[in-house]
Amino acid sequence: MEIKKFEMFLDGGTIKITTDEGIFCFDHRLETTTEGRLYDGMPKDDNSNLIENSDELESKIIESLKFFKDDFYQRSIEDLINSK
Repeated sequence: MEIKKFEMFLDGGTIKITTDEGIFCFDHRLETTTEGRLYDGMPKDDNSNLIENSDELESKIIESLKFFKDDFYQRSIEDLINSK
């Protein structure tokens, strides 16, 4: 998996990661009930795109992030890697 882009949003900190295999988001919205869970694309209000049993995919994303560099988000990337 290759990371193409890393973004954070002001909804509380949703993390959007664009890869060569799709777009995935870690949920850190304010008052969310799915804190830290992984979504296929941006989180939907009905959670219909929540990825169940995502441990393997999360590990793959985190491993790929170790090789991705971004001057603006580097500290956030490192925080995410260290939190998993």
